[in-house]
Parts: sequence; structure tokens; C-alpha cells
Amino acid sequence: MNLSTQTSTVTTARRVRRVAGLAALPLAAAIALAGCSAGGSSDGSGAGNGSGSSDGTTTTTAPSSTATAASAASNEALLAAVATARKSVGSGTVISVEQEQQGSAFEVLVVTTDGTEHEVHTDADGTSVTGTPQTETADADDRAEHERFTAAADLDVSDAVSAVEDLHAGTITELGLDDHLGKVVWEGDVRDASGTKHSVRIDAGSGDVVTDRVDTDD
Repeated sequence: MNLSTQTSTVTTARRVRRVAGLAALPLAAAIALAGCSAGGSSDGSGAGNGSGSSDGTTTTTAPSSTATAASAASNEALLAAVATARKSVGSGTVISVEQEQQGSAFEVLVVTTDGTEHEVHTDADGTSVTGTPQTETADADDRAEHERFTAAADLDVSDAVSAVEDLHAGTITELGLDDHLGKVVWEGDVRDASGTKHSVRIDAGSGDVVTDRVDTDD
């Protein structure tokens, strides 16, 4: 074979290899794309999509149910103290309940049918009476006020707790019957999860909200 023929043969072989290489590029690209598609879907349903879906439904909690659950859990001890105090004096109407000693106890005031006020202290769980219930000697004015309060309070203390919880999720630190502009109300303080204290008044007869404000005094 002469030099010219040999050169022509080599050139032809190089062209064949170049064409073959170019033809292989689309195939390699297709394989790479297929591999990427297999690793995850475009809608985020693969392993890298985190704990929530695109519409956020897996991380959304209904505010109303959360608030109700939080309030119920935080006020169980208060309601237990109410029941314990009433049982300790036999019967009567609870006109006041409040935390004391930085939440380590409760003070409950119970008025019996004869108008006598009984002061009962319980432990932090509200399940046991601490000390001996004290009876307050009431004069005519005190008895008249007690009778007025208990007669006007169609909502008992448990109803009042529920009404306050409907307004604010949190721990009720104080709740009692009082007079507000000539109207008998349940007046209470509730502290929410952020530490904010809300002072509320609920009409003791109708259950209507009379006042609801943030208490910034402390």
C-alpha cells in the first residue's frame, strides 16, 4: 500500500469513530435524565420532600381544638379544688377560687344556704384539703350580698371556667363573683402560654362577655 492510500484509510477510520461518538451523546444524555427522574418526582413526593405536602395539610392543626385542649388541661386542678372544697363543707355555692402560694395551692370560698362563707384551702392538685376550713362570721350586709350573688349566678363556677376558656386558652389563676356597674359578673384572670394575663368579666346570668382586656399591671 502506498502512502496516499494509507493516509486515506486512517482519515476514514477517524471519521467513523467521530460520527459514532457524536451519535452516542444523545443516548448518554437520555440515560442521565432517566436516572434523575427515578431519584425524585416533581411534586415533592419523594424522600426529599420533608414532612409536609405542598398544601401544608400535614402540619396544620385546628386552632380551636388546640385551644380547648390546652385550656382543659391547665384548669383541671382548679376544677378539682372546687369539687374538693364543696365536698368538705357538705354543700353550697362556690363564689370564688384562686391560686395562691405561686400556684402550689388553691383558696376556695363556698357559701352555704344559710349565707355562711367557708374558706377552704387545697393542695396544688386540688384533690386534698390542707388545714381546716374556716368559717367567716358574716353580718347582715355580707349575707345579703351572698344571697344576691348566688341568686343572680345562673352560671356556676364550672360554667364560668368554660366561658373564660372560650375566650383564652390558658391557666385561670383567679375567678370569682363580683359586682360590676350594678351587674353580678364572674370576674377572672387567665394567663396564656406566652405569659400574657387577660382579665375578663362574664355576665353571671346570661353568660355574655362584659369586658375582656389584657392586664398590664404586672
